[in-house]
Amino acid sequence: MASIIVNAAERGSVTRVSEGAQLQLRGMRDGALITSNWYDAHAMEGRVFGATMGSVTTPLTFLITLANRPDAWIRVPDGTMILPLHAIVVLEDYAGTDTEIDVRIAQNDIGNGTSSAATVGPLNMRTDAPVTSNCVARQLATGDTTAETNPMTVFRHQVSTANAAGNDAAGQLVITREMMGYPVLVGASTWEIFIAATTTQATGYVVMSWIEFAERS
Repeated sequence: MASIIVNAAERGSVTRVSEGAQLQLRGMRDGALITSNWYDAHAMEGRVFGATMGSVTTPLTFLITLANRPDAWIRVPDGTMILPLHAIVVLEDYAGTDTEIDVRIAQNDIGNGTSSAATVGPLNMRTDAPVTSNCVARQLATGDTTAETNPMTVFRHQVSTANAAGNDAAGQLVITREMMGYPVLVGASTWEIFIAATTTQATGYVVMSWIEFAERS
């Protein structure tokens, strides 16, 4: 029967070694093994990226829902794979009713259409940016993108009322990976968000973050 022995290390400095060097396991004094969170491990590798749509006090005015015209999207090229982590949608003003938030994935890269680059990003969530994203972040398709191939909604939310005093929480939404059903986007593909209301369109912000790898079979 094999045994695993770790070095107890609750105090003092932790040993750091160069990339590729062998290192003994580290644990608590009761033998519990110390490990890094899976997501933190990829963030430390520089594999986590983010993009924001809208900046500081300048929100986007979201579009009336039309086919092939998303409000925010991440283009994943061939040879790249991403795991969406979360999307944040903040409605600053939503004077219309039935504001619908539709998060989708598609089995093709829908391109830019007539749109703008995301306000910020993609940027590496590790500040020294050891890896550059292969993805493209876009916002506000005022002209058609390429039609989606096999689009599928992975999350949906509706705000049925206009905003008013004491109702601001209804317009703030954090959509986690779990809530999206753990999608895996293998390029070429697209992660996209549509935000639209009846009558007056909402204004607001979108934040999207993901882990990015080389494509795997």
